[in-house]
Amino acid sequence: MANAPHAENGKKLLDYLLSEDAQKLVSEVGGGFPARNDVKPAHANAVELLKIMNGVEIFEPDWADIDKNLTGYVDAWKSATGS
Repeated sequence: MANAPHAENGKKLLDYLLSEDAQKLVSEVGGGFPARNDVKPAHANAVELLKIMNGVEIFEPDWADIDKNLTGYVDAWKSATGS
């Protein structure tokens, strides 16, 4: 936000959106998962979302490796998807 026209207000907005209180509302109001690992909402929507994710493997890409070996990743994607 260094060159944003209202950088201080932008920072305040981001600080609020990432605050514990706002993150607790993400699944309840927005139907998603909190961005923060330390926020563990327990309302009905959050419980249902966790059930949906049971058994799902989350892939966390190594962007440095992907950058270095992009062609191999693209070839693997095409092979896996038949594209």
